[in-house]
Amino acid sequence: MNYNLIEELIESIHKEPYYLNFQQAYITLMNNQDVKSLMQTYERLNQELAWRERYGSYIDNNQLKNDILEIRKQLMHIPEFQDYQEKLSLLNRELDILSEIIFHNISEELAIGRMGKVYARHCRKV
Repeated sequence: MNYNLIEELIESIHKEPYYLNFQQAYITLMNNQDVKSLMQTYERLNQELAWRERYGSYIDNNQLKNDILEIRKQLMHIPEFQDYQEKLSLLNRELDILSEIIFHNISEELAIGRMGKVYARHCRKV
């Protein structure tokens, strides 16, 4: 396999406006300490919810879910967060298009199936 081509593709993506705009939106978002704190709390509560849900339905998670929803609502009213979400959505659409092109004719499951979507979602931490 020619890993140099993959590196060239990555470098090319890093120069694309959709990627640069996403990076700038992320930096702007993380410079806002209130938003950063809310996002950290949101992530921590989501991790706690996932941990609790492993133990089945005998644990009441309603309050935790309400707390998560309330933080999400607060975040959605912050212009920097809205901008970040828009840029993230565009980045993901572009990466999905690239994934479909790359995996076309290799494996239908990877290109359009559930495993391909799950794999793509987990590998896109920027």
